[in-house]
Amino acid sequence: MRRSKWTISMIPLLSGLLMAPMAMAEEGTPQDYDQPEQLDQRTINVDQEQLELFVDAYIDVGEIHAEYSERLQGVEAAEQAQDLQQEANDKMVEAIRDNGLSVEDYSEIAAAIEHDPEMRDDVITMIEERQ
Repeated sequence: MRRSKWTISMIPLLSGLLMAPMAMAEEGTPQDYDQPEQLDQRTINVDQEQLELFVDAYIDVGEIHAEYSERLQGVEAAEQAQDLQQEANDKMVEAIRDNGLSVEDYSEIAAAIEHDPEMRDDVITMIEERQ
């Protein structure tokens, strides 16, 4: 099976984007998200429904990432770049939540995918089927 370079390269990238972002909590105050615990110390069980939610969120986050990466290329001022990065992060967090996951759940699933080649192959197949 042929996998697109974009699909394969985005899983580590997108999981890294949201491993420790500065995001807005429900009350509108900044909240730091910690990285999931080391996978060597525990097993993360991910069911099919969670994978489906993850894939939907992953695709949305990828589109936001691509849009803002392009927009950032034309920015010279550091403050404007920082504002765009924050806007992109806020939109990614919103996309994850809109797809039924918390940022922590999304990050844990992404970390599990990075460490489980079989799960990663399943997710890549699901992504390709939806694109």
